[in-house]
Amino acid sequence: MELVTYKKYKTEEEAISLIDLLKSNEIEYYAENISPAVDITFTGGTELEDKIAIKLKSSDFEKVDSLLSKIATDNIDLVDKDHYLFDFSNDELFEILENYNEWSKTDFVLAQKILNDRGEKISDDKIQELKNKKISELRQPEKGHKGWLIFGFISAIFGGLLGVFIGYHHFKFKKSIPTGEKVYAYDTETRRTGLRMFYVGSVAFIFWIIIWILDL
Repeated sequence: MELVTYKKYKTEEEAISLIDLLKSNEIEYYAENISPAVDITFTGGTELEDKIAIKLKSSDFEKVDSLLSKIATDNIDLVDKDHYLFDFSNDELFEILENYNEWSKTDFVLAQKILNDRGEKISDDKIQELKNKKISELRQPEKGHKGWLIFGFISAIFGGLLGVFIGYHHFKFKKSIPTGEKVYAYDTETRRTGLRMFYVGSVAFIFWIIIWILDL
């Protein structure tokens, strides 16, 4: 079964705790180095870019989520009272619950606890409702950027392989969501446009290759 990115980290040290958890529970994983291939001085990147991707079987996502949630819950009373979430408004804390995939398990559990302590009763059913809503939103495909599609078609018409690659990307690219599923990133219309671009670019490229050969 294909391994899918579960979480990304900026340093190996940050990934160690998750790796140790996976090892202790005998969960198959792969730690992939996704740092830039060349020095960030030349790429314009920053030290804030993710460097390590931990990949799991999609069927293990829920199990690992549960393990991390249990650890966060068991240790929630040990969180420093100066933690920045204590200064968050209720609306800001709700945003953490709504966008649970963008926050650590500790932040998620702590946000829930603070809201409960403030009298905002957050039931398990409510948490599940918010997660389901977020997953539904993430499953929705995006509309391709018009500028890129126009540029891709121009490149494709003139036989540029770049147009072929842009078309293939818009037709085939899938994104991973927190459940471990991979879904198409672009809507049907954009994917059809990408496929047409791919064919136009391929034919144009072959045409120009033939012209070049005949001119020899």
